[in-house]
Amino acid sequence: MGEKFHRPPRLPRWILYRFLPESENTFIGGDFDEIYNRIVERQGRGAACRWYWVQLMYWIPLILFHSILWSLTMFKNYLKITLRNLRRQKGYAFINIAGLSVGIACVLLIILVVQYEFKYESHHENAGRIYRINVEHAQLERTFRSTYSPVPLAPAMYEEVPEVTHFARMAELRQIQVAHEDRKFYEENVRFVDPGILEMYTFPLVSGNKETALIDPNSVVITEEMAVKYFGKEDPLGKTLVLLNSISLKVTGVMKNHPRYTNIRPDFLVPIEKIRALAGDDFFQNWLSQQLASYVMLAEGHSAKDVEAKIQDAFNSHVRADDGRVLTLDQLRRMHLFSDTAPTGNISSLYILLAVGGLILLAACINFMNLATARSAKRAKEVGLRKVVGAGRHQLIRQFMGESMFYTAISMVFALVLARAFLPALNSLTGQAVEFGDIFQKPILAGMVGIYLLVGFLSGSYPALFLSGVQPTKILRSTSENGTQGVLFRKILVVVQFAISIILIISTLIFGRQLNFLLNKSLGFEKDGIVAIRNDRSTFRQDLQPLKSELLSDPRILGVTGSLMLPSSIGMYNTVTWEGATDNQEITIIHNRVDYDFLDTFEIELVAGRNFSPEFPGDTNAGSDASGPENSRSIIINQEAARQFGWEDPIGKRVIQVYGAERYYYNVVGVIRDFHFSSLRQSIQPLKLFLNTENNRYVSVKIRMEGLTSTLKFIEEAWMRVFPEAPFEYFFLDQVLEQRYQSEASLKRLFVYFSGLAVFIGCLGLLGLASYAAERRSKEIGIRKVLGASSPQLVMLLSKEFTRWVVVANVFAWPVAYFALRSWLRGYAYRISLNAQLGFFVLAGAVALAIALLTVAFQAVKAALSDPVKTLKYE
Repeated sequence: MGEKFHRPPRLPRWILYRFLPESENTFIGGDFDEIYNRIVERQGRGAACRWYWVQLMYWIPLILFHSILWSLTMFKNYLKITLRNLRRQKGYAFINIAGLSVGIACVLLIILVVQYEFKYESHHENAGRIYRINVEHAQLERTFRSTYSPVPLAPAMYEEVPEVTHFARMAELRQIQVAHEDRKFYEENVRFVDPGILEMYTFPLVSGNKETALIDPNSVVITEEMAVKYFGKEDPLGKTLVLLNSISLKVTGVMKNHPRYTNIRPDFLVPIEKIRALAGDDFFQNWLSQQLASYVMLAEGHSAKDVEAKIQDAFNSHVRADDGRVLTLDQLRRMHLFSDTAPTGNISSLYILLAVGGLILLAACINFMNLATARSAKRAKEVGLRKVVGAGRHQLIRQFMGESMFYTAISMVFALVLARAFLPALNSLTGQAVEFGDIFQKPILAGMVGIYLLVGFLSGSYPALFLSGVQPTKILRSTSENGTQGVLFRKILVVVQFAISIILIISTLIFGRQLNFLLNKSLGFEKDGIVAIRNDRSTFRQDLQPLKSELLSDPRILGVTGSLMLPSSIGMYNTVTWEGATDNQEITIIHNRVDYDFLDTFEIELVAGRNFSPEFPGDTNAGSDASGPENSRSIIINQEAARQFGWEDPIGKRVIQVYGAERYYYNVVGVIRDFHFSSLRQSIQPLKLFLNTENNRYVSVKIRMEGLTSTLKFIEEAWMRVFPEAPFEYFFLDQVLEQRYQSEASLKRLFVYFSGLAVFIGCLGLLGLASYAAERRSKEIGIRKVLGASSPQLVMLLSKEFTRWVVVANVFAWPVAYFALRSWLRGYAYRISLNAQLGFFVLAGAVALAIALLTVAFQAVKAALSDPVKTLKYE
């Protein structure tokens, strides 16, 4: 019987084996076990344990020192081999680094775009605690959502809901004339607010005291930009601004200019009490109308879910039991992208961009993997020799992964340079103000480290795992360098790479087609040659007839009309029932106030009945008190309203407006053809038009486009004669409509560039593979030339394999693109038919194939024209 084996203590033995190199475990570990057992037999277990610990403390530093020294030596060796391969294969190294650089730069730029969108409202210190109160109102099958709420709501919630610590209301009065001495401008960003807004929001004051700046009802706080605009270099504090030609306000504070990444950007903060001079006390006691935006700030530790039910209960105590409105809370820092009521950003576009960036980066990684596996035979003997002299597989994996990380590091540096160079162009495309310094924020730096590790691993994973697993005996016996290993994998990768390019090309074409459809679709009204003049509250209630008379005396003027809203953006609505409706049957209908010439100026077709006319007293403002059937006021409705009312002959029928317990009666005198008064993302809704000749927030002038400059000068002079106190500010209606689809235009432009980059990266990969294929088959090409093959035949020989790959890529790309684009188009009520655009799918495939053939043909022609003697002389 052999001697009994005594196992050393677990902890020191684990430490020893933890620090020993794997190759030394058996020898050194075995020696330690053997000596330990001898000491146990001679001196006992205690002495043996003491010896084990002493030896461990002595050897561990030496083992660590030699391990670090060896690692540095191996690192130096790996780096030397990597640099040697880089110098030896400059062309392939350039392709790898260029592809990875472009791919990483695209991802960095996209991350900056996405990060910018997520920054909205982040500058407000309390952004996580501030909530806007939205109102939802269900009407039959539709739910109407509004960011406006009743005026008394916010202060009531502050008094009745303990979790509400602050409140602030914002009443928007757009197109307000603001004046200081002879400087007069229309302003869009005047907000009437509660004084507490300066406590809730981060609006830093560069002048004034935020605690007292809005206490006086006759005060105003302005931005630095407005201070320069109205007062130049003078100190604005104490100066006077005049609103609406009648309201004098003293400047008590100057705010810093707002950052670009905010949707709450008031230029003028006026105490809300000043509205009493305009609207009276009833404005502050009206629970039925939704007149302004209400914001509340919750106490620390409370969320919207905790408070919504309490706010709803408090609201219900102030309105009728059948009111039906539901209150919801929108967190300030999430409103831009994730609001259920009125998001100002487009999270879907950001997801699309991130997916595109990922695809482009994947295409760049595919290049690296393809070229590494294609040229694996060149390094197979190196791998075999390393294995013969004792290199383990994990060491080879580290070597090849290290090379991948080295290439990725170089690419990351070039990617940063490219991102910095193209950032201004990206800002121009997206309309953002991204700064390159944003890239050094901690989340983005962490993302860059993640990208580096991910790209390095993806690029080097397959070559490392493939080459490290090669059997040395097979390598060293073989004399061929056919590079056939991994051929199927390379084909799959090329197919994936070009499928990505084809999907992006198709998406670009379809985005462009949908954008053209949105811009060119007939809206049902004339938008070309319309000059819209802004008119503020101090002048829009005046009669336009003197202005019309002056303008229409010139043959260049084809029509003049006034309206509360332009036909391109009608959004005010109320609830109505109608003659023949069942009990409690109501719908929501959009409305606008127009004058006699509205339909004619905008060429809106009247399909039944008549237009408004001075000959009918019921059409005029005199009948505005239509609280009884005998006082019916005339209206014109659209076809969609008639359809929802169920009327085949609407003329003479009545519409009843529901306003709380009150009813207002309107007589239908005309029906107009449906026209698009909102975005084409939304379907046409019921519409009614009132006659009001003194409610002209906009004056629209239809002109001949010849001699545009002189015509505009004539309009301005006539305007200043009739309304000398009102500034002349105008815009062209068609330009405003184009701006409505800026997000689609930006997305299309981005896809043009990104699809071009994806094709570029794919072509780099094909160029490398074609170059390698020509190099590998150089002797075959020489023999074929000697036997009489022509250059075109040789080009065809080298090109047909790559052609098949691109054709297969189309087979996979087309259905993916089809289903993705079909889902995207569903976001538009009016859209192109995707089935009618299948020619674009074929075109995208043909473009990708042509580009691939041109890329491959470059190397194929070069190989076909080479001298066969040079390739065969050593055979």
